[in-house]
Amino acid sequence: DPDIVARFFNEARAIHMVAHENIVEILDFGQTPDGQPYFIMEFLQGESLTEAIARGPMAPEQVEAIGVQMCKALGAAHAKGIVHRDLKPHNVQLVIKPDGALQVKILDFGVAKILSSPDGASSVKTRTGSLMGTPLYMSPEQCKGAGVLDHRTDIYSLGVILFEMLSGRPPFNAEGVGELFAKH
Repeated sequence: DPDIVARFFNEARAIHMVAHENIVEILDFGQTPDGQPYFIMEFLQGESLTEAIARGPMAPEQVEAIGVQMCKALGAAHAKGIVHRDLKPHNVQLVIKPDGALQVKILDFGVAKILSSPDGASSVKTRTGSLMGTPLYMSPEQCKGAGVLDHRTDIYSLGVILFEMLSGRPPFNAEGVGELFAKH
């Protein structure tokens, strides 16, 4: 599927463009001689933020340590014109470094929007009105299918994640996606 392959390479390009310590590193990407797309990323040991949240509300100090690193990573991505668009606990890996320090790594830029390339030209486009993201963490403009999304959509999703880290539950739950979108 050409759209899936395009998203696959979009993720590799987006991550490679940012090159930040709190974003998973892509070591190489391309296509095999028989046309199979691939990318090689750093090996991460640890747990997803989803797993950490599943144990219950987190201490404010821990939320701060994780949140600050997420903000730095998103700030670096946004400075390069990249919007993640699917920020959720499952896409955040918590790694313990050899010195015992916690390091956050944001993953899965597969639905990232590259607003502009280094030369200022638009480089990746998504159909207007197409929904990209995970409903529990989507911004109001994503829920409405707005054609133009910017860095604020990631900031909203980050706020939802921080709320969930502190409380142990997302701010909104609903039986159906439409009801969930209305709550956002």
